[in-house]
Amino acid sequence: MKKKSSTRKRVGKIVTKEKATKTLKSTGNFIADNKKELLYVAGGILVVAVGYKVYKNLQKGSEVVTDFIGKDHLENIDVTVNTDANKLTITQEQAQQFARTIYDACNIMAPLYGTDENAILEVFKKLQTGDDYKLVYKTFGMKEYNGNNAPPRSGWGRLFDVFEPRDLNYWLRSELSPSDGEVYTVVKSRIESAGYSF
Repeated sequence: MKKKSSTRKRVGKIVTKEKATKTLKSTGNFIADNKKELLYVAGGILVVAVGYKVYKNLQKGSEVVTDFIGKDHLENIDVTVNTDANKLTITQEQAQQFARTIYDACNIMAPLYGTDENAILEVFKKLQTGDDYKLVYKTFGMKEYNGNNAPPRSGWGRLFDVFEPRDLNYWLRSELSPSDGEVYTVVKSRIESAGYSF
């Protein structure tokens, strides 16, 4: 009895392997015989996916604005923050410059994508009060962020990128970590002095 069931199992495995081989061969033959049709189907799926992504981007409802970067792109600038003019040690022009420096530091591309922590540290060393940070925060506004940096401004790559408008706190929390040492400590301290959590 044991020998028969063992033989049946082996025969079953052989039959299963033969079925799998036949199925693979027939699938391969189907693909070889229908290359053109399969390319049309794949192309159609790609067109629908790209079209849907373009449609969703157009439906976001964001307005085209020009920010301190000097380029037109979709973003929401509305960030409401109250600052105490008596506690400010920087001007609006300096806040714009600092916001741009931080933005550029988070989008460093030489030689690979990364963050220029030294540039961020230099900015934060110049912010003496929590209100200084609030002014830079307000000037930065909401910038599109994909988890690593700003998404491409144009081209087909933008259609496949996933991004949301995010505030400066979100950008800095995403770009810096405790392993960054002094820059993390300085940034965390200044942001928390403005009443935000970091």
